[in-house]
Amino acid sequence: MKFTKMFNKLYIGLAMLCGVSFASCEAGLTYEEAPESVYSEVGVNSGTPFIVRARQLFPNQIWAKNWNKYADNYMNTQQISWEATLSTESDASAPGGTLYVINVKANTRATFTTENKGFLFDGSKFSGDFQLGEEDPDNTGMSQWVNLPVKQNEVIGELVLVNPYDCVVERIDGASELGVPADFTKSNRYLVKNICYRPAGVDQYTRLYEVRVTFENQPEE
Repeated sequence: MKFTKMFNKLYIGLAMLCGVSFASCEAGLTYEEAPESVYSEVGVNSGTPFIVRARQLFPNQIWAKNWNKYADNYMNTQQISWEATLSTESDASAPGGTLYVINVKANTRATFTTENKGFLFDGSKFSGDFQLGEEDPDNTGMSQWVNLPVKQNEVIGELVLVNPYDCVVERIDGASELGVPADFTKSNRYLVKNICYRPAGVDQYTRLYEVRVTFENQPEE
C-alpha cells in the first residue's frame, strides 16, 4: 500500500513536470514561412501531367518453371498512356475562372510481361482475344509476354504533381479515385490544394483539373 502511494505521487509529479515542459516548448515554437515558389505551386508535370496504367490479375495462368507449378495469383501493371497535353478553358466554377484540361491518349491493348524467364504465360490458359509472344524454347505454347484488351473502366490513373509533398488532391463530383482501378472512360475533375505554411493574409493556392482519357492505339513509327 505504501509503495502504491509513493508510486502515485511520483507519477503525478512527473506528469506535472512533463506538462510544464511541453507547454514551455509549445510556447517557444516559431514557424518559418515557405517561399512563394513553394506555397504557390499547384502545377502538374508539363511533359507527363497524367499517367494511365492497365492492371491485370493472372490466376493460375503463369507457369513458374523453378517451382514446377502454376502461380496462384500473379499481378502485372503496365503503362498504356502515350500522350498527354495540358490546356486551359474558361470556367466560372473553377478557381480564378480557369479550368486546366489534361487530354490523355491511352492504348486499347496492353502487353503484360513476366519478371524473368522463370515465369511464363501459358497460352492454353487464355481464351478470346489475346496474343501470345514468342514461345519459350523449352515450353511449347508458353511465353514471357501476352497482349490483351484493356479493361477501360478498370485502369489506374495518376496525376503527376510538381510538388506532391505539399499538395492534396480532392475528387470533385464523384470523380474516379486515383491510384486504384477505376473508370476513366468519362471526364474526371480534381481540385489540387497547396497545404504549405504561408504568410498571414495569403489565400490558399488551388487549381481545378479535368482529365479526359481517349482510348486509341498508338501509331507505329
